[in-house]
Amino acid sequence: MVEDARKSSTPEVEGTAGYISPYPYLEKLQPRMDERLDRQVPRGGTYCAFCFGRLKKEATTCGFCDADISETGTTTEIPQEVLRAYLAKKKTEERWVHAGAFFGLTIASVLFILLIGWAPGFLGHPGVALAVLIGGGYVLAQLFGSIIGAQIGYRRGSRKRDALWERYLEAREGTGA
Repeated sequence: MVEDARKSSTPEVEGTAGYISPYPYLEKLQPRMDERLDRQVPRGGTYCAFCFGRLKKEATTCGFCDADISETGTTTEIPQEVLRAYLAKKKTEERWVHAGAFFGLTIASVLFILLIGWAPGFLGHPGVALAVLIGGGYVLAQLFGSIIGAQIGYRRGSRKRDALWERYLEAREGTGA
């Protein structure tokens, strides 16, 4: 009985970092678009006209959004508005990760100064303070950057990308394309 109460009181985290995109194909496409944004793949190609996922020559359905190619058609280039949506997610994530890591390094630096200036005895030894600066800086940068900042950045970046994609879809449908 107590075990059942514990299970029902702790909410299950759904999705990645607690966020579920209303457009799951965008999440599958994000690494591909990052490659395109980083100029690791050629600009031209054959893309799904709905989600702009790269298609194989013999494809009849899109591997990302499952759209029937005979209905949606193909295109040879990804529109700039679509690339900007993916770039917005990437930049938001990067900002949160870098800011979190910098925050962790700042805390380690403050601890270093406090240990050097005011710590008594063994804690005030420069070797201990240097170990706190290097080891603590690494651990705190990982904690605040790669763990906490990455989750916050992922959620915010995904929301931003999804909102930009929604605006793009509304504009595309409004023009009759």
